[in-house]
Amino acid sequence: MDWVCVRHSDCGCSFEGRYYRSGETVILDNDCGRRCSCSFGSMTCLSHRCGPLESCNVEDGERGCRPNSYATCWIRGSGSYRTFDGLTYQYPGACRLTVSKVIGSSNQSQFVVTTERVPRRQQGFSNVLKIEAEGTQVSIEMAPSSKVQVND
Repeated sequence: MDWVCVRHSDCGCSFEGRYYRSGETVILDNDCGRRCSCSFGSMTCLSHRCGPLESCNVEDGERGCRPNSYATCWIRGSGSYRTFDGLTYQYPGACRLTVSKVIGSSNQSQFVVTTERVPRRQQGFSNVLKIEAEGTQVSIEMAPSSKVQVND
């Protein structure tokens, strides 16, 4: 094994028989009871627990809190919207709606999905779907002519 000198800020952590990179955060214990972060060669752990609608399990080799179930919502071109709880609403005119977003403090990535029906003169409406996550925004416009435009 070759040893290499690195800056102190890049030092990883040896902790409970495993090595973690500097800046890495992991959830430990079978009940996801600890959230530990490696910084400057030292591991710092705080107590952690899953939310009331989550269970602790390992997925793709990574332990974490996962939702107990999933739901789907959808939007149809004529202004028909179905919510995560299965209710369907009609908004036939121009409007902007928040489809989904993370609210409050969460360990999950922050995101927001909005939809907007934009009047286009004689052509009816264009549907614009905007997705913003971790500071990046993607805008998808679907015109009545079946043309799809992503980020201008």
